[in-house]
Amino acid sequence: MVFNTVLEIPATIYLTYIGAKKCKFREISPMFFSMMITIPIGTIFLVSINEQIIKIIMSIVVIFFVILIASGWRLKTTITKYILAITGIISGLMHGITGMGGPPFATILLSKGDENNVTRGNILIMSTGLVISAILSMYYFNLLKKEIFLAGLVTSPMYILISYTGSRYYNLSGNKYFRNISLLVLGLIGILTLIETLFNS
Repeated sequence: MVFNTVLEIPATIYLTYIGAKKCKFREISPMFFSMMITIPIGTIFLVSINEQIIKIIMSIVVIFFVILIASGWRLKTTITKYILAITGIISGLMHGITGMGGPPFATILLSKGDENNVTRGNILIMSTGLVISAILSMYYFNLLKKEIFLAGLVTSPMYILISYTGSRYYNLSGNKYFRNISLLVLGLIGILTLIETLFNS
């Protein structure tokens, strides 16, 4: 976990720079800050809540919404700052409890109907928040050991190269397929998490 997070730091800096160009941070700020605040609360709840049950429920909800969005469904109501804040709270609690904070906010952002560039930027910035929270948690618990930190930095260039290649593909032709690929990945995460949780419970 620590090594993987350190591995992501340089790529996250790059992707944050990419996402910041197109994201509407002022619009998603209620979601971002409510998520950051509730991640530690979710971690506290982890000791008293059955993580497996939460994962099963969340996976089913994600799969359900992926199917709805893929079918062309849109939220009938305007996605207000209150809806964004509630989604951020759910993402924060989910990340604190299960380490899966991405699907809730990604589902809502994909259903907003923004341009692909904006949606991608918003998702990248929200994902940056998850990495920041992980770094702060590891620092607080003194898990950022010098050896692991250096090992992560040494091996991170490959991760950065993959991120750069993905960004280049998106700029060339991936923009057309971003929505479908995002829904596919989100759906697979939901299905695989559900299967893994059912078999391990």
